[in-house]
Amino acid sequence: MKKALRILALSIVLVTLVAAFASCGGPAKDPDDALAALKENDYAAAEDKVLIPLALKALGVDDIDSVVSGTKTADGKVEHITIVYFEDKDAANEAWETVEKYAEDNKEDDSDWVVKKSGAMIYYGTSAGVKAAK
Repeated sequence: MKKALRILALSIVLVTLVAAFASCGGPAKDPDDALAALKENDYAAAEDKVLIPLALKALGVDDIDSVVSGTKTADGKVEHITIVYFEDKDAANEAWETVEKYAEDNKEDDSDWVVKKSGAMIYYGTSAGVKAAK
C-alpha cells in the first residue's frame, strides 16, 4: 500500500510539473500555429511577409521568415502581440537589440508589455497576447 501511495504521489508531482512547464514560454514556434491560436482566441490576426519585415529590414534586420501579429480589444483594453520569425536562431540573436528597441519604441502604455527572444523568434506585446498565441 505504501509503495502504491508513493507511486501515486510521484505521478501527481510529475503531471503538475509537466503542466507548469507547458504553461510557461512564448508563442507557438510555427507561424501557422500561432496564427490559428490567435484567431481561435478572437484576435484580428494576420501573417505579414512584407510590411513589418520591410520596416525591420530598413533598420538592418535580415533573415526574417515571417511576422504574425494579432490585436484584440476587450473591456476597453487593447491586447496585442507581434511575433517575428527568423530563418534561424543566429539571425534572431543578431537582430535582438534592434528588434527590442523597435518594440519598446512602438509599445503601448501597458504595464504588462513583454519583449522576449526564444530560439528563432522574437516576440513583443501584452502578456495576454503572448498567452493567446500559444
